[in-house]
Amino acid sequence: MSAKPTLKTASLGPALAQTADFDLLDEELAQDVESALATALRAGAVFVDGATPLAIFRQSLAAAIGRIHEDGRAALFLRFLQDGPYEGKGDIPPELQGQRLTDPETATVIGFIYSHMVNCFKGAITEMFATAPCLQILRKLQAEQRLPQTARLYVGDAVWTDSPKSRAFAKGADLHILVEQSLPPEPPTVVVAGVVEVKSYFQSPKLLRRQLDQHVSRARVGLRVGDVVYAPSQISIGLEPDMSAVQIGVLPARWTLPRAFRFDQTDHGKFLRVEPAVPPRSAATWERPGPWEWQVTLRWSKEALDSAAYEMTFWFMEKVGEALYSDGMPSYWAEMTPAEAGRNAAKMMLYYALLRCRSAKQDQQAIALYNSYGFGTALGMSFRNPEGKREMLWPQDLDEILVDGVTRSGCRIV
Repeated sequence: MSAKPTLKTASLGPALAQTADFDLLDEELAQDVESALATALRAGAVFVDGATPLAIFRQSLAAAIGRIHEDGRAALFLRFLQDGPYEGKGDIPPELQGQRLTDPETATVIGFIYSHMVNCFKGAITEMFATAPCLQILRKLQAEQRLPQTARLYVGDAVWTDSPKSRAFAKGADLHILVEQSLPPEPPTVVVAGVVEVKSYFQSPKLLRRQLDQHVSRARVGLRVGDVVYAPSQISIGLEPDMSAVQIGVLPARWTLPRAFRFDQTDHGKFLRVEPAVPPRSAATWERPGPWEWQVTLRWSKEALDSAAYEMTFWFMEKVGEALYSDGMPSYWAEMTPAEAGRNAAKMMLYYALLRCRSAKQDQQAIALYNSYGFGTALGMSFRNPEGKREMLWPQDLDEILVDGVTRSGCRIV
């Protein structure tokens, strides 16, 4: 084998993100993301970067990848794709020690992918979806003359809050509604007219309200909006007469992905087709418990967002593998392109991880990743044994389910 490839991660996020397009997502979901971003741009929403929906989409991906690589487990993830877990049974042979991940290291990487990596992508896409209903709420409040026409929606990293403990700025609310004013020679001022918390999972109204209150409190301490830094004396919360800030909580819908599937026979073999997701509503919905409080339910469900995040995660794993092997690869992969090697490494290492699980939790996480990589999350996550535990899914299992609704071992799609 050639010398081990190395990977410079400093520019990885922007470089990989520039290769992405909306076709990374399922068609209808991609159309909704692009439409939401286009609407936001026309309405004057402020993003940290990007003048087109695709540019904003790519910047959001780059930011998510940046958060992945800031994590202390990122270097271990690169080794996972490069060296992998031990592929045999029993202890790692002495001659392979240091050349394979240990079982604890493998467990760490699987947990990193299953939770942090997936959540980074899921948070990014959910935040993009949230722009559309938040803009509609902003327009409604402006029509009611509760907010001025100069109020604008600021998305994601366009706004940072001061963090006195770390002496640096940190992420605050997911979106802000701000009214900036500059009247030289006086210093500029900003009104925090609203804060938005976006969740890709379910949360109680009580906990969501508590987090929104915390965002308002943190905003008082200091803000950085673009290149402008606002001290506490330059910040006010809410507008007259009651000086209240709008609080918007955004949650996913609860509908589930279709489990229906079939196999199509073609000249090139048998292909699995899973019924596409079709949201039951045409747009997000909301409730208004109070004049300044809104609860939004997105058009897309938690399961649909999970599925999109897993697809983005596997795309990322393949792209990182491609980058790793662009300067050299094992001799037994000599006929592969770097892209093919990247895909092969992602799938192979996920399979080897299954062989090294040492706890029920690790086993269930590894199965979820491997099944979802091969069959999609709708089927991969929901293939369960009679005890309700995930089991490895194989094509013959689906053949049996199509005939009998259950496999010979009693597993089914739930």
